[in-house]
Amino acid sequence: MSTATALPSASRRAPPREMRVYSHTGLLFWWPVWAAGFLMALWTLLENRHMALVSEGAEVQGRVLIAPFDTSPLLTPVHITASPTPGAVFVVTILVVLTFGSGWMRGWRAYTFTATVAAALLLIAWLDGWDELARWASYLRVHINVGGYLVLSGGLFLLWAAQVFVVDRRRYVVFSLSQVRVHNAVGEQEQAYDTGGLAFEKDQYDWFRRLVGFGAGDLRVRVGGDWVDVRNVVRVGRRLADIERLLRTKDVD
Repeated sequence: MSTATALPSASRRAPPREMRVYSHTGLLFWWPVWAAGFLMALWTLLENRHMALVSEGAEVQGRVLIAPFDTSPLLTPVHITASPTPGAVFVVTILVVLTFGSGWMRGWRAYTFTATVAAALLLIAWLDGWDELARWASYLRVHINVGGYLVLSGGLFLLWAAQVFVVDRRRYVVFSLSQVRVHNAVGEQEQAYDTGGLAFEKDQYDWFRRLVGFGAGDLRVRVGGDWVDVRNVVRVGRRLADIERLLRTKDVD
């Protein structure tokens, strides 16, 4: 009687013999800005309002625009919203990414910033200053037309895509069973190190970069007696677990 030999399942494939980890610049975290810009441009187009240029002193009576004497309004094809909300959303998105996307707002700095903002809000409430603050905020009306959103967001998207998918792919660290290869900058040669004495460190938790950067974090690798900083590694926790699993495979072999 013949016995059928069981074939190994696809789920039991041998683990990869090397692992490549890419380093990214801070531009990785700027995708919410161009995404918000495209959404605000769509909002402005759907509202379908056009901007009219009038001289100082123009009045609106019902549905009629009355221009000052010897002047005439100029109706433009520029799409713009009557509400300042889209412009405010776009500006706030830029400020949030600028504040938290640089990487310095972490650890004690993040706690200090949060405590300061909370204290300022409590002080405003204690002084009954919300109405006055709202009055001043009403003067800060941000209106951006469709062209402004598309130029800013389109240009930023092209820069972001080129950096993340082209330039950043040239800065990496390759882990294998026998050595670690480091390529820190475009145009430089790889530097190879033995895996003996290899050690890892993960920087402090940064909620913004983990959320916006798809689980990104900084990884420090000690090779050849030197520390190599691998910045903004996407899914850093999973990548570190995969590297440790790869190195354990070496010990088993």
